[in-house]
Amino acid sequence: DRGVRDARSSMATVDAVARVATTGRGRGTLVLGDGTRVVRVEDVVRVEVRRRHHRHRRREDDDDDARTLAVTAIARRRGFPGILTRKRSARRLKTHETACATAAVANEARTRCAEACGLDDADASGTARERRRRVLVIVNPRSGRGEGTKIWETKARAVLEAANIECATRTTKTRGEATNIARELDASLYDGVVAVGGDGTVAELFQGLSEREDREEIYAKMPIGIVPAGSGNALCKSIQHAGGEPCDPVSCALTIARWRTRALDRSEVRFQDSKTASGWGDDSKVTHSLLSTSWGFFSDVDIESERFRFLGGARFTLQAIVRILARRKYQCELLYETTEEGETYNAQHCAGPHGEPVPGRPGWRRVAGDVLGLWALNVPWGTESTLAAPHAKFDDGSIDVVLVNVTNRKNMLKLLLDFDAGDHARNRAVRYIKAKSFEIYPGAAAAAAAATAAAIVDASSETNATAPGGGGYIAVDGEVLASRRFRAAAAAAFPYGPFRCDVIRAACAVFAP
Repeated sequence: DRGVRDARSSMATVDAVARVATTGRGRGTLVLGDGTRVVRVEDVVRVEVRRRHHRHRRREDDDDDARTLAVTAIARRRGFPGILTRKRSARRLKTHETACATAAVANEARTRCAEACGLDDADASGTARERRRRVLVIVNPRSGRGEGTKIWETKARAVLEAANIECATRTTKTRGEATNIARELDASLYDGVVAVGGDGTVAELFQGLSEREDREEIYAKMPIGIVPAGSGNALCKSIQHAGGEPCDPVSCALTIARWRTRALDRSEVRFQDSKTASGWGDDSKVTHSLLSTSWGFFSDVDIESERFRFLGGARFTLQAIVRILARRKYQCELLYETTEEGETYNAQHCAGPHGEPVPGRPGWRRVAGDVLGLWALNVPWGTESTLAAPHAKFDDGSIDVVLVNVTNRKNMLKLLLDFDAGDHARNRAVRYIKAKSFEIYPGAAAAAAAATAAAIVDASSETNATAPGGGGYIAVDGEVLASRRFRAAAAAAFPYGPFRCDVIRAACAVFAP
């Protein structure tokens, strides 16, 4: 009993229980007890006070005023530096308990820790909120290497439940099911929605939310969270990287659990058809996007690498090498409009001419010629390892357009390496443009017809994309919307042809560190 009394006296003050050293809200360290346990405040999921019991004493003999401060956080396992770090840096939940002399000390320590960790009183205690936060979790079991369900059940779910968040799980069985689930969900039952999968799963979910009549209300009240389980995971990587956090399932679940959000631009993509041939009317079906629109080389790599899905993210590199060896050229006419900030950026940083003015359309510019491909991104990362738009911002009202002109294979290989670090923006073959709206006219019908015969008899490794079967996909968030290829065109949502993309500034919210 004397040892127990000594332990109680040593934990009789708040400073003895927990000390906080922060550099700002949500940043710093939490030192518990005697100082041997140090936790990053941004890793804390929950702080609570528990009744303390002694192992060798009967429960009824315990001091009613004895309490324990319990801090649940993500434990970081240190790995070897270099290539092995990612494999060995697995993260898990761990609860750190510190004995307190009195309930008053424990409660004061809890309040101090909760404030330092950016948790409100309801998050810290689990008692002040009228009801638990509830999220709808949509799991794609076929995403990436087919481990979506395993990742959710073994890595992410426990983190959200530790944060006192109730999870309603729906598992998709067919393509497009996430869109139907999001379109028909009862918004009054949920505070947020989470996608467990890749960028395609997020795209389906967002399309369903955007097709609702109450979408503006949904955008405002229901943040979107992502647990990466796909091949690319570009949107998730961009969000985590901007907050200085790793892009793994546990870290991303922690981001959702801490319930912080940030604004994100969204895009609307429209195609010309018989109803809108003279313009871009609102009657045509709109595809809503959070990530990217690609055409030419970039969509070819994305779509044609599906056969290597078992390789995970490495599938993109392998297919890119194939497309460099068998190079395709595309005829392009790009018209774009930008913001004032974008115009300043383009004038100062755009490598090469950034287009000529379009007569009769003030503020619009035109770029035309043979190109290898176009990639327009709303966020910096195009895949988990490709910094495709290094100057992209989340809510600047602009989409960053990467247009690659025709160049030799040696420079294409250099570009392939440069994309990993974002150095491609300085390459002589790249035009990097910020736009708030752009239109793409992928080749002229007359030119395509004239090129077809020559392309068919061309036996070299270089192909012309206007030839039948010669590639040519238009993809939004990694999903094919239109294709020149006969088989793919039958399953595409739109006929291959001109399309337009418009950016809506800070239109929705996502969970972010």
